[in-house]
Amino acid sequence: MAVATTGALLFTGPSALANTLNDLKGQQKELEQKKESINSNIKETEGKINQNESKLDQIMAQIQELDKEIVDTEKNISNVLNEIKLTTDEIEKLKASIVELERKIKERDKLLKERIRAVQVSGGSVSYVDVLLGANSFIDFIDRLSAVNTLMEADRSILEKQADDKKQLEEQKGSLEKKLKEQEESKNKLVNLKASLDKQKASKGTLVDQLEAEQAKLQKEKQVMETDYEEILNLSTDIQNKIIVEQKRIAEIARKAAEEKKRKAAKERKRQQSASGSSVVIPEVSSGEWTKPTNGRFTSGYGYRIHPIYGKGKMHYGVDLANSTGTAIVSAADGVVSYASPLSTYGNLIMVTHSIDGQTFTSLYAHLSSIKVKVGQEVSKGQLIGGMGATGNVTGTHLHFEIHTGTWEGMTKNSVNPLRYISL
Repeated sequence: MAVATTGALLFTGPSALANTLNDLKGQQKELEQKKESINSNIKETEGKINQNESKLDQIMAQIQELDKEIVDTEKNISNVLNEIKLTTDEIEKLKASIVELERKIKERDKLLKERIRAVQVSGGSVSYVDVLLGANSFIDFIDRLSAVNTLMEADRSILEKQADDKKQLEEQKGSLEKKLKEQEESKNKLVNLKASLDKQKASKGTLVDQLEAEQAKLQKEKQVMETDYEEILNLSTDIQNKIIVEQKRIAEIARKAAEEKKRKAAKERKRQQSASGSSVVIPEVSSGEWTKPTNGRFTSGYGYRIHPIYGKGKMHYGVDLANSTGTAIVSAADGVVSYASPLSTYGNLIMVTHSIDGQTFTSLYAHLSSIKVKVGQEVSKGQLIGGMGATGNVTGTHLHFEIHTGTWEGMTKNSVNPLRYISL
């Protein structure tokens, strides 16, 4: 509240209120008191930050552990889906084989019934001995013996094949029942895994809420005003207005291109990874709409912190991931590049505008060593867009990553915690 009071006095102006020199001196003294009060509040807030660092670290460790569990669960779901597909293929093959066996058995049954009927018509039985004794000569006897052997062998072969096929039919029906049971178990397992995944994501959301609640306690209006003031000094109104206009135009392009991008996404990622060469390691692309923008060590989260350069309390509107210079930076989601050049303390900067489920987002990638895309270019989730660097106002090589709802209208407007959408 001290900040708001000071602002009111400054905008009212001493000359509008003061009638005498004493009045001016009184107002000057009051302003000095307010400044001392603000400095006292800043120091008090910094003390609270130091006290809460341990608690925030614990919450962040829990979030990172949940991220690992979520990634593992998503992989398990993918494995179970593959198992269900393989089992389904095996079931279809077994069903086809069973149909073929049943056809053969039915045809042999028909043949055997016809042979039995022929025997009955001829007198009820066939005496192979009578056939042999009815020979007119030795040569005729040999011919009749050969014919009798052929008939007996044919009958025996038919009966053996019939028995074998019936046995195989029973075995395949048993195997089919087993496969169907396995498939049902896999489906139940999939349901449980998806329920576990939903629970893990809900737990992560609760932890993020808890983390932001702890950080919100430390956010004072003075620090937000200082950040706004620093940004105004670093960014000209003309440049910022141009960025806002361009963002709105790109947002419409992104919305129209979103559906087409989904279809081309997989093909484009393969092409990009091949083109990037073996020396650039592209981060593993997560399932879902978002993926992590780079590989690296998590060094700073979203929220209030002691600034590493200024040494005082300051709101951090993104997350930082550190790695070596040139580490691959990829687009966190399908979208359209809306900014790609140096910008103030951000250094080399890329912004990508996304249209996801009808909502517009803007992701921001700062301090890059290289920019590999152009404004207006469509990019896929996981596509290489730049390299990690240390340009702009930094203390070391890292990626500063932000997500904003809607179009980008400055660092402090519409920013959200990236942990709500990506797993680090």
